Amino acid sequence: MSAGFIAALTGGYFSTWLALLPLTQVTLALRVQQIAPDDKAATLSLVLTVGAAVAVVAQNVFGVLSDRTTSRFGMRRPWIVSGALLGVASLGFLSTADSVGMLVAAWALTQLTFNILLAGLNPVVPDQVPPAQLGKVSALTGLTTQLGVVGGVFLAQFFLPNLALAILVPGLFCLVGTGILAVVLRDRRLAAADRRPLRPSTWLQAYWVSPRRHPDFAWAWLSRFLVQCGNVTLVSYQTFFLMSRFGYTEETVGPVVLKALLVNIVGIVLAALVFGTLSDRVHRRKPFVLVSAVVLALAHVLAAYAPTLGFYLLATAVTGIAAGCFLAVDLALVAEVLPSRADVGKDMGVFHLANALPQVLMPAVAPLFLSLGDGDNYPAYFLAGGLIGLAGAFCNQRIRGVR
Repeated sequence: MSAGFIAALTGGYFSTWLALLPLTQVTLALRVQQIAPDDKAATLSLVLTVGAAVAVVAQNVFGVLSDRTTSRFGMRRPWIVSGALLGVASLGFLSTADSVGMLVAAWALTQLTFNILLAGLNPVVPDQVPPAQLGKVSALTGLTTQLGVVGGVFLAQFFLPNLALAILVPGLFCLVGTGILAVVLRDRRLAAADRRPLRPSTWLQAYWVSPRRHPDFAWAWLSRFLVQCGNVTLVSYQTFFLMSRFGYTEETVGPVVLKALLVNIVGIVLAALVFGTLSDRVHRRKPFVLVSAVVLALAHVLAAYAPTLGFYLLATAVTGIAAGCFLAVDLALVAEVLPSRADVGKDMGVFHLANALPQVLMPAVAPLFLSLGDGDNYPAYFLAGGLIGLAGAFCNQRIRGVR
C-alpha cells in the first residue's frame, strides 16, 4: 500500500477515536459528576454498560450489511460516511443531556452511530493491506487508539469547563479525517449478482464463528476478550481513582489525566513502532502478545499500590509499553486468522465483540471489587484485571496458524 493511503487510513482511525474515546476517559465521567454527584460511580457504570451493550449488537448487524452492500460507492465507504455524520449528530444530543435517563440514551445513541462507522472502517485493513505490511499497518492503526485519547483529552482541556464544546469539537475532526479516507479509498465493489440473500439465520450467524471449524479465530477472540478485560479495569475508572487516591477534584483532575496519558502514549508509540516492524521482519506475532500481557499485569500491580502520583505515572508508562507491543501485532494476527474473505465485515464484527463485551462486563462487576473492605477498593479491581489479561496471553499461544 502507498504511504498516502496508509496515512489516510491512519487518519480515519485517529479522528474516529479522537471523537469517541475521550468520552470514556474524562468528559463522560465529568458529565456524570454534574448530573449525579452523589451516586457517580453507579451512574457511570450504568451509562457505560448500556452503551457497551448497544455496541455489542450494532457493529455485527452493520458488518453483515456492509458485506452485502452493492452501492456504486463501494462496500465500506457508505457506512464510513453515514456513521461519521450520524455520530457527530449524536454527540450534539450527548452534550445537551441533563438527566441520568437522557445521558444513558445519548451515550447509547453515540455507541450505535459510531459502530456504524466502525462497521465500515474495520474491514478496510483485511480488505486492502497485503500480509507483508500487516505488522506495520497494525502498529500505526493501533497507535491511533491512544493518540485519539490524548488528542481528545487535550481538546477537552482547551474547552473545559464548557463540556458541550469539549464533546462536540472532536466530532468535527472525525468528519474531516473520515472524509479524507472516503475520498482516497479504492473500495471493494460487490456486484448485485454476487450479493448473498439475507435470511433469518443470517442475523444469528452475525454473532457467531464456529470454534470447531475455525479454532485459530476462536483462540484469537478469547485472547483479545481477556486482555481487553484487563485494559478496561485501568481505563474506565482512572478519573475516579485519581480523585479518590490523591484527592483531586473535578476542576483539577483533567490536567493530571492528560499528564498520565502523555506518559502512556510515549511508551505506546515507541513500543508499537519497534515491535510492529520487528514482527514483520521475523514473521512472528504470538511472542509479542505474551510479552505484552506479562508487562500489562505488572502495570496493574504498580497502579494498584501507587503511593504517589509519580509512582502512578510510572505504572502508566509501563502500561504504554505493554499496549504498544500488543497493538503492534494484534490486528495483523486477526487479519491472518479471519475465516472468510466474503464475510470480512461480519467476522470483524464478531471479533469486535471481544472489545465490546469487556466494556459491558467489567463496569458491571466493578462495584463488587470496589466494595470489598472499606472505601473504594481499587487495588482489588486492578489486580483482578491484571490476572485476567495474563490468562488472555496464554490463550493466544494456542493459535496454530500464526507463529
